[in-house]
Amino acid sequence: MVVLAAAAAAASAAVGKKSFEYNRDNFLQDREQRMHKEFTERGFRAAQANLWRDDVRMFVSLTEKKMALYLLVGVLLLSFNVNLWAEGRFPENTAFWMFRGMQLAISVSFLFLLLGVWLAMHAAVAAQAFLTRVLTQMVRLPLPAWEELEACRTTASDFERLNPKQMFRIPFLGNMQQEDVAALDAARPGAPAGAEEERARLGAAAA
Repeated sequence: MVVLAAAAAAASAAVGKKSFEYNRDNFLQDREQRMHKEFTERGFRAAQANLWRDDVRMFVSLTEKKMALYLLVGVLLLSFNVNLWAEGRFPENTAFWMFRGMQLAISVSFLFLLLGVWLAMHAAVAAQAFLTRVLTQMVRLPLPAWEELEACRTTASDFERLNPKQMFRIPFLGNMQQEDVAALDAARPGAPAGAEEERARLGAAAA
């Protein structure tokens, strides 16, 4: 009887040791996969933010290119207007009212062209200022804070905070280890926003 009891105790100790090592390795592997998942997700978010920033640049560049064309055409028309004003000559026997009409038309066209050039320059500068404001204040890269990075990191000592039943859980016979792990993640400061949803989903799946 003593030999059988000793053998049973040794077998139980061996099973407990193997179960503990299995659950600990499983916990660390899951934590490593979770960390890679969090970093990959943050990489996707940064790539998405870069796409948004590229979209903003393309939208604003459309206005800038149009204003550059308007500015070029306006300056050319202004030069033609000035040449007509300075070098345009009427015959000596031209009526005075026709001369006045031409001067008035050239003056008004000069003012309108000058206003168009100024508005084109103002629109280009305003578009560039809006682009700078959007890129620096609204569409920023989602850089994680220190607390969020710490929440993604897992130490081996976190395994000791689990339920002792999970430490010695026999595979395929006990509850999922992810239930306690999800609750542990949700209670961690700076945990991701989806930790509560993940814990609820795992709890519903276990039920």
